[in-house]
Amino acid sequence: MQPYYPAHQLLACDQSICLRTVNPNTTTSIILQVINDDGSLLPCAINAATAALVDAGIPLKHLAVAIACGIEERGSVLLDPTKLEEQKMDAFSCLVFPNSALSILPEASPQVEGEKTEHGIITSVNRGVMSVDSYLQCLERGRSASSKISDFLRRSLQSRVPNDS
Repeated sequence: MQPYYPAHQLLACDQSICLRTVNPNTTTSIILQVINDDGSLLPCAINAATAALVDAGIPLKHLAVAIACGIEERGSVLLDPTKLEEQKMDAFSCLVFPNSALSILPEASPQVEGEKTEHGIITSVNRGVMSVDSYLQCLERGRSASSKISDFLRRSLQSRVPNDS
C-alpha cells in the first residue's frame, strides 16, 4: 500500500466536532508532532487532538474516538495494528466514532439537537480492498473498542479536572 498523509482527514474530523458558532471570530490551532510512528498514526493523532481540544476547553458537539482496524490476508480483523502489520494488511481502516462529551466530563457541552451519536460514525478512512462483510466486521469491532478508549479518555481527563467537593 502507498503511504498516505492524514492531515486533511484530521482537519475535517476536528472541524466536524467543534462548535464553531460559539466563538465565531476565534481561530484554534492544534499542533501535533510525531515522535515515533509504530502504526495507527491517524487514529492516534485524532485521539490526541480530541484530548487537546477538551483540555483547552473548546466547546465540542461530541468527542471523536478513533480506532485503527486492519483486514489480514486470511480475512481476520486486527485492531490497532503496528506499522509492520499495517504494511502486510490487505486493507486498513481508520474509524472515528462520536462519543457524547457528557460521558467524559459531566459539565461538557450538550449534544447538538438533531445529531444522534449512538451507532454513528464521523469519519471512515480506508485503504486497500475489503468486502462489505469485512468492513461491517471492522465497524462492529471498532465500535466495541471505542467504548474502551472512551473509558480511558474519561479516566485521563477526569484526573486533570479539579474536584469541587
